Formats: sequence, structure tokens, C-alpha cells
Amino acid sequence: MRYPDRINREVDYAPPTDGDGGDAMTSNDSGETPPDEVTNGAPADGVGESIYPATRTFFTAPDLNKGVPRDPWIIRILSGIEITIGIILFAFIIFGVMYQVLGRYFPQISWVGAGELALLSMIALTFVMAGYLVGRNGHIVLEIFDEMLSGTWLFTALRIISAVIMVIVCLMLAYEAFVKIETEWIRSSAAMHLPLGILYVFALLGFASAAVQSAFKIPYANRPERQLDIGEMEG
Repeated sequence: MRYPDRINREVDYAPPTDGDGGDAMTSNDSGETPPDEVTNGAPADGVGESIYPATRTFFTAPDLNKGVPRDPWIIRILSGIEITIGIILFAFIIFGVMYQVLGRYFPQISWVGAGELALLSMIALTFVMAGYLVGRNGHIVLEIFDEMLSGTWLFTALRIISAVIMVIVCLMLAYEAFVKIETEWIRSSAAMHLPLGILYVFALLGFASAAVQSAFKIPYANRPERQLDIGEMEG
């Protein structure tokens, strides 16, 4: 039984014929591709250029730090040390959290120090990566006057003043961390009995590095600044 809607579809999609009753699709002797097989200059089978325009955003542009002067050797060494320590601390965080999860399903292997290891590693990671983030503008900043003063000597002066303030503040924080190392070393953590002064060692390293990174920004205040590139931290 032939349904009316099926008949209508067959009639609608019937191939056109020429005046002599022949098939118009087969009577084309010129060898040209029929117009209905080409759509907007691309083959009908879907093979061709994309209809979407090229995307060039902060995340897809390959030349994020193009034109930025290369970091001095001391900054590169310091950044390498910070990245290495940061990777180790991040591994400790993952280990501590996952061990806590396993301890819930297997109480016989539970360890009370797993949570403390993850917590202390997270605190140390926050401090030790401060210099790396400051050197690559990965820290939180308020760019209120940057667009207004861009391209003028006032913009360079603003960068110099900001870098000097960062150097002073980071040196003060590094000094406080140095003082706290001695006073907090006699205190121990509850589970692993580690001296709490170890945390201030990471703070001293991070703030001292931030002061050095900010100081090296002053001579290059009139040049493009290096931006944080996540690919640099991928092993």
C-alpha cells in the first residue's frame, strides 16, 4: 500500500527531465558539475574549507610572548627551581587526597597524616610559586590606568613605580618569613610532627623570588611584559 505522503515525497524528488522526456541529469554533455552538487564553493560531500572563521584568542594564539625580551639566566634558573618544587608539592597534594579516598574504602590502610600532607603541601605551593607568578603577571592585578596611559611615557613610569612597590613589599614579607622560621620551628604538626617553620622556608623562597622578579622588570619597563603561559609549566 502506497501512502499519500510517500507518493508526495517521491514526486517532489523526481529528477527533472528535458523537453524530449530524457533525464536532465544525464543529458548534460558539457561535463560540468551540476549546480546542486556544489554549495558555497565547497564540494557537496563536506570535504573542503571550514565555514567558520579562524579563531585567534588568548588561548589559541601561539605567539603569546612574541617580542618580549628573553629572561636573564638567573631568572630562568630561579623559575626552573620553583617549577620543580611546585610539581613535587602538587604530587604530594594528589597523593594525600587520593590516599584519604582509599582509606575510606579500606580502613586498614588509613593514615591520619595523608590529609595533613595534602594541606601543608598546598600551603607551601601557594608560597613557593609567588615569584614565578609575579614575574609573568600571573598574580592578581588591577589594570585601571593601563589602557588610558598605553603608548605614553606615563605608562612606563607606572610600571616602574609598580615594580618598586612590589620589591619593597616582597622584601618585607621575606624578612617576616625569615623571622617566623626560627620562632615556628619549635612547633610541630599534629599528625606527621613536622616543624611548622618549614612552611616559612617556602614563603621566604617565594617572596625573595618575587622581589628579584619585580626588580628585573624595572630595566624593561618600556618593553612588552611576559605573560603567564600554562604550557611552560607542563612537563
